[in-house]
Amino acid sequence: MGLAIRMAQIEDEFAKTRDQYIQEIEEKNAVIAKSVNGVQNASENEKIDRKERELAISKKIGDHEARMQAAFAAQAQARRQRYQSFWAELEEVKLKRQKGDEKFQTFILEEVAGVKNGLAAEGKAREQADDDIVQALNHYTKCLQDALRIVNQS
Repeated sequence: MGLAIRMAQIEDEFAKTRDQYIQEIEEKNAVIAKSVNGVQNASENEKIDRKERELAISKKIGDHEARMQAAFAAQAQARRQRYQSFWAELEEVKLKRQKGDEKFQTFILEEVAGVKNGLAAEGKAREQADDDIVQALNHYTKCLQDALRIVNQS
């Protein structure tokens, strides 16, 4: 009778531990998903803000050009040079931002891959731990059965 109770207790503890592992993994997955969503939202917001700034800069350049042509017709060549300078600077800024975005995206992808690999490794480790527990319980059960056979044969 005591053996059955002990086996039931071991089975209950095993089930509780397994449920706890599963809950911890689900909680970590939720935290990671929330973090990834936050990073994606921040990235999208940054793209939208950058686009608005770029549109505002382009509009300012266009307005400036129109005013300069009306007021300073004699200085058309100087204005064209200034406009080209502004435009080149804008393109340079856009290229720098694009490179920054690409680096950021690469970084995020590497981080996400690292987290996924970590989760996979942790899952394998937990599976191995579960397998070890099952193997130990099987060995313990076999030993108990062998002991009972010896006792029953006597």
